[in-house]
Amino acid sequence: MRTAFRSTCLLILVVLTLGACSGQPEPTPAPGEGGATRAGTPAAGTPRRGGTLTIAATTDAVSFHPYKTTDTASGSYQGYVFGGSLTKRDPKTLEIVPELAEKWTISDDKTTYTFTLRDEIKWSDGQPITSADFVWTFEQANKPENKYPYRSNFEEIVSYTAPDPRTIVVKIKEPLAVGIEMADAVTPLPKHVWEKYDWNDPDKNPEILRPAVGSGMWKLKEWRREDHATFEANDLHFDGRPYIDQLVVRVVPSQAVAFQMLRSGEIDWASFTPADYKEAKSLPNVNVYEWWLARGNWSYIGYNLRHPMLQDIRVRQALAQAIDRKIIIDRVQYGLAQPTYSAWPPSSWVYNPDVPKFDYDQRRAEQLLDEAGWRKGADGMRAKDGQKLQLKLLFGPNTNKVREGIATIVQEQWRQVGVQVEVTGLEWGAYLDKLTKSPFDYDLFVLGWLSTIDPHWSYQIWSEATIPDLNAGGYVNKKVEELFRQGAREFDREKRKKIYQEIQKLITDDLPYMFLSVNMSYTGVSKRVRGIEPSPLGIEYNLNKWWIER
Repeated sequence: MRTAFRSTCLLILVVLTLGACSGQPEPTPAPGEGGATRAGTPAAGTPRRGGTLTIAATTDAVSFHPYKTTDTASGSYQGYVFGGSLTKRDPKTLEIVPELAEKWTISDDKTTYTFTLRDEIKWSDGQPITSADFVWTFEQANKPENKYPYRSNFEEIVSYTAPDPRTIVVKIKEPLAVGIEMADAVTPLPKHVWEKYDWNDPDKNPEILRPAVGSGMWKLKEWRREDHATFEANDLHFDGRPYIDQLVVRVVPSQAVAFQMLRSGEIDWASFTPADYKEAKSLPNVNVYEWWLARGNWSYIGYNLRHPMLQDIRVRQALAQAIDRKIIIDRVQYGLAQPTYSAWPPSSWVYNPDVPKFDYDQRRAEQLLDEAGWRKGADGMRAKDGQKLQLKLLFGPNTNKVREGIATIVQEQWRQVGVQVEVTGLEWGAYLDKLTKSPFDYDLFVLGWLSTIDPHWSYQIWSEATIPDLNAGGYVNKKVEELFRQGAREFDREKRKKIYQEIQKLITDDLPYMFLSVNMSYTGVSKRVRGIEPSPLGIEYNLNKWWIER
């Protein structure tokens, strides 16, 4: 899963935007639970300190550097260690509320945002978190030579200053509907530690791979690449220490292995394939939590638009119409998804249901390929001017059975219309390198995307400026980029909605992706883990309140 990055925090599938318990309180009953204690022992259902939460992951992180990566695995590790931005989303209302900032003011002309930091917020080494950390982090991330993938988020910022240790003043070029998110530009790094080292080189900066100081709920204790990472509770976390003492991420070969470990009780938390969903629901030791994310969570097949044969819209439409989404959803996703045709899901307030659908129509797919000059030969395969229509389709990571299943089904469905497809599954790091580094030796790729709640921040995956890091296929449409610019400046909600609905139609007309499905989110957690409350943000947002019943 790749992700669109909102300026205030890492918005990824497993990153933790965490609130927390405060201080080191005496145990108190959870809502709707509780009871008397006996001899100082917490009653059943009462949160208590201690224990280890063990998670299974099928991909390991690449780096702990929040300003060098875009992958979900790295983002999750970074979220454990570098938690906290100035603001966050309320898990119930989804409104923007304070996090490291206790308050903020907005100038009358809506171009100056003044944030006041909370008192007594500290790094894990006991040093205070101050406005200087935010300013220094912003300045480093904003240097072109440091190649921050989301640097385009800063284009509207005129200045980012710290008049005193608790105050941050951000000035933007003009009033923006997303001004508060634009001004909340960075998750801070500890200046007093990082300024001694090279920002880019892990050989010269130990914090990139072995961070010693952070602001998150957890501190890195040990990281053995491709095996496990162990984190311990941060006693100085700005909202208090988590109940759980230790978090361990075990890197496993596949979701099948993860599910077996969850079923046997060897681990506490794991994702699993749709094929295992029904069994998971019946396990006596596991709770399955389900939710539909407020932001987009979709599967797709992307085109490499650098290749001439895929620059023909008729070929892209033909490939899209040769795919039966229902078969994919039924056979690979076991019904745990909905068909989608657009850059925003039905749960989004800007969703446009009236875009071209390009539904399954094999006859139309064959007609389009004929019109594009790709004719069937005696072997049933298509060629043009002596060149066969042979495509390379990548999926990753190669442990992801859903993406492998999608690749296998579309390979067969495209063969039926005369298109030969070579399918290759790659390890996650190799997959990302293949998508984002020259010579871009592939034609199509299976991937997923976790977008953002406000539609503006999705512009990054359609922007020419983000090729190839986020816009891997190389899609360019200046009208789409201009509409995103207009949407950020429109304060009238209904007018703004129409702008993003027009964007959806333009993107769907161009078909840089084959949108496949919006996926229901679900996961399995041991019943000994308590305090979980699913929301449109997921379940990780309140990991601080999770506790282990022993």
